[in-house]
Amino acid sequence: MGGGTTIVVADKLGRHWIGIDQSVQAVKVTELQLQKQTELFIAPYTVQLHKYDYDILFNEDPFKFETWIIQQFGGVPQNKKGGEQGVDGKTSNGTPIQVKQSKSIGVNVVKNFSVSAKQYNKIVFEKNKTEKQPVGFIIAFSFGRGAIEEAARLKNSEGIIIKLVSVEEIIPLSVKPSIGVHIDELSKGENGNRKIECIATGDSPAGIEFYSWDFAYDEKEKFKPSVIIDKEVKQTISLQTGTYNIAVKVVDNDGLDNIEVVKLKINGGINRV
Repeated sequence: MGGGTTIVVADKLGRHWIGIDQSVQAVKVTELQLQKQTELFIAPYTVQLHKYDYDILFNEDPFKFETWIIQQFGGVPQNKKGGEQGVDGKTSNGTPIQVKQSKSIGVNVVKNFSVSAKQYNKIVFEKNKTEKQPVGFIIAFSFGRGAIEEAARLKNSEGIIIKLVSVEEIIPLSVKPSIGVHIDELSKGENGNRKIECIATGDSPAGIEFYSWDFAYDEKEKFKPSVIIDKEVKQTISLQTGTYNIAVKVVDNDGLDNIEVVKLKINGGINRV
């Protein structure tokens, strides 16, 4: 994908395209190049990285997440909101799947689902129980101690196996990097212009890949970088009297990003609004 030129041109020409690169920088630079396009209509596209953003998935539309994670698990979603008898999907052999878009799932979820699994398909339930296979799967971001203990009790006391599956067991997750911006005034011109230095500070367990800057950020528009790749963490610009939105985006080595927006007012001094 390189710097994204081929894909950007293909997109402008209305062509179908797929871009593949092992470099996080190449993927993210291409995405930023696409965001710089000013056409009123740009066909939707998806950026697929080797890891998924935990926060985005956790706050995704529940039905959309439910359908997607079941498919990633290799199951078949019910494709209707509310599920059926507490069942949101099933495996290829008909074993029920329940999805909880939550953390620290409690004991009652496991208890209730063990009943739902039997009611959903008694033949499949008894077959799985006899063969000592899971009679159902619960997918969630994490499980509390009570849920784990109840699953163990059902297995040991009743021979019922409820398999607790964390989202991270299905797809690789990562947490987006943190980002902050520090502003310093370097000098003042005779005409009131200010020369300022913007210093970004990002942090990620995966390590930081690069920063991008948008010195005319508009909340209604996508991030349109004036500087696409900055590995020095700082930029120097001159600004006249007025109000400015300066945005910096940090990209980590997993390809996840985060953005910080600073609103500056220059009028006899530099003030963060």
